[in-house]
Amino acid sequence: MSHQHYHEIEGSDPEHCGHQLGLMFASTVRRYVSEARAAKAWEDHKRRAALLLNSTEQYFPARARELKAYAAAANVALLDLWTMSIKDELDSDASEQCTTIVTNGGGLIGHNEDWDRDAAEDICILKKKCGSMTTLQLYYYGSPLGGTALTICSAGHIQTINSLQNEYKQIGVPKVVLARELSELGAVAMQLDDLLAIPRSSGFAHNLVDRAGRVTSIEATAADYVMCRPRTPFVHTNHPVGGAVQEQKCAAGHRSTFTRFETARKHVSPSMARSSLERLLSDTSQGRRCSIFNCSTIARGIVDLNERAAWFWLRREAELGWVRYNIEFLFT
Repeated sequence: MSHQHYHEIEGSDPEHCGHQLGLMFASTVRRYVSEARAAKAWEDHKRRAALLLNSTEQYFPARARELKAYAAAANVALLDLWTMSIKDELDSDASEQCTTIVTNGGGLIGHNEDWDRDAAEDICILKKKCGSMTTLQLYYYGSPLGGTALTICSAGHIQTINSLQNEYKQIGVPKVVLARELSELGAVAMQLDDLLAIPRSSGFAHNLVDRAGRVTSIEATAADYVMCRPRTPFVHTNHPVGGAVQEQKCAAGHRSTFTRFETARKHVSPSMARSSLERLLSDTSQGRRCSIFNCSTIARGIVDLNERAAWFWLRREAELGWVRYNIEFLFT
């Protein structure tokens, strides 16, 4: 059994895959662009987005080519597609999203993807075979590059993303591009320093777990980043939890991030059955806004490295419950 909103594509390289995705999701993306263009701030957003596109083309030309292939296949202008896809870079970061829990020595990873209840129709499950690399991910139609929620990659890692609300921004590579790059890392230690030295326009919290269960946590803003290798159990929500990033202006926002963090920390244990982690990800004890499972939770995922399987839940197909997907590709 798989979800109705599960898709597979295969391409020889990222441009070919971008073309496939542009064809597959053309009507949806054209609607998103049309809605974005109706906003009063569209022209200002587009002007600022062009500067960030220049940075992306400079540092990640392959991603720019992939986006161009996507835009051409979807029959939308590249800058319009790009502006729509980085809207969160251009607006204030008012919302908080997502809870990540890692336990069992890194062998069990859980993630609740929170956005907006109205956005439940905007996310799907995508398996992509690109050359020799395979990924399985929670994929937003409005984020063409992918890698911004939960991604399992045959290069050897699982990545989950948590938003960080920070006020300082600058011209640089958007956080969605860095998320894509980190989602496809091979050897972390050999690549991270170079990636994190590139100018960023803002940042996410990136939680990376390799196939052996080793955890790497990266909290990035436009101005700084903190990287550590925490022990498990490990929890991350939407506020920075260590180092120099705390010294930057990171808006606390709604108390949900702290409530979810404390609830998860209280109930996670060093060794858990998958069913126990499912219950924790389903916790509603703090009400509709502040619980781990809240009114904004639109998708969830659990990765069990020992079982070599992932389970996904989509609000738009909630009647199916958790659906199992094989991730043997992570180990071959």
